[in-house]
Amino acid sequence: MKLIKKRNFITSVLLLSVFVFLASTAFVFGAAWDADPGDLPDTTIKEVVINGINWLVGIVATVSVIIVLVGGVLWVTAGGDEERAKTARRYLVAGLAGLAVALGAWAIVRVITQTLFP
Repeated sequence: MKLIKKRNFITSVLLLSVFVFLASTAFVFGAAWDADPGDLPDTTIKEVVINGINWLVGIVATVSVIIVLVGGVLWVTAGGDEERAKTARRYLVAGLAGLAVALGAWAIVRVITQTLFP
């Protein structure tokens, strides 16, 4: 029962963060379209791909930071219990690995786009 409550809490926090992120991006995209209704923005495929990848990297980084925070809370509340401390370490390692992957993906995309499209 306790595990189900914890899982539901983590799921609701993740969903809330995604909704907040999507709401802010919707506001930004809505503010950027001040052109006439028939006009289309001058966006190249390169810009669309870069924006999409940056958006995905932002989501992965956000989820990773949340996982690190959950791991930190688990560690602090372990109270000397070795099993909970192990679980907290796994959360921390997974979150930091996700953050490293997100940073690496962003760096690779940046290098490739600057090399191919100067």
